[in-house]
Amino acid sequence: MKQNMVISRDAVELLFLLKKNDLKYAKEIKIEKLPKGIGDLSVHFKFAFENSGVMRDGVVYIVKTMPAYDGKQITLGDIMDTGDVDEKYFIPEEKLYYTYPDVTHSDETLGKLPKEKRQTWQYLKGAKKLPRKAANVHEYLFSEGAIPMIDGEDKPARTMLISEGFFSRTTYIVKDKKTGMIRLLTAEETERIQGFPTGHTQYCDVNGEIVEMPTNKCRFMIGNALVVDLIKDIEKELDRKIK
Repeated sequence: MKQNMVISRDAVELLFLLKKNDLKYAKEIKIEKLPKGIGDLSVHFKFAFENSGVMRDGVVYIVKTMPAYDGKQITLGDIMDTGDVDEKYFIPEEKLYYTYPDVTHSDETLGKLPKEKRQTWQYLKGAKKLPRKAANVHEYLFSEGAIPMIDGEDKPARTMLISEGFFSRTTYIVKDKKTGMIRLLTAEETERIQGFPTGHTQYCDVNGEIVEMPTNKCRFMIGNALVVDLIKDIEKELDRKIK
């Protein structure tokens, strides 16, 4: 079964548990029945997914929606510390850039950059092209686009992953509010991004002994968590509609 269909607004609300003022953005629902076998699903299943949807009894229902929230947004800057931050979070200049700061791409098709240049945040977050060899010795050209190197504090925080704080493209890099220097997020800042109280991951139980949790473990735990306030809002909406 494969079809595009327009259904009533009440049905859209029931299916996606959207608020009334969100429904003007729900234009069309697409429906697709999944193949029963894993093999068929892996080989033959193709479907243009949108940003909202549910699956029930092997049938996928999706629709493209847009947010209709007009309240106050909590930005990255709102949760950042304004006072002194431990120096261990600051990134040395030589680890930030390997060339001019405005360079956002590298081309290694004619030769690989030295290791020390590839171990900078500028290289990691920049666009790049480089030849690679697959396990079956097939050679191909790997490429990826640039992402912002410094996260803007005037926007809401991004999704946080378990790799937060490590040398990863998805790790936050921010400009310290007090010094203007570039640094990583503190463990407490990551807690606030996810909606946890400050200090939530400071201590842990190891064989019955309460000890301080290492910073990287704190950020790993937070990156593995869901956004508390979002889950609370979903629960309230589900409870309202089920009743």
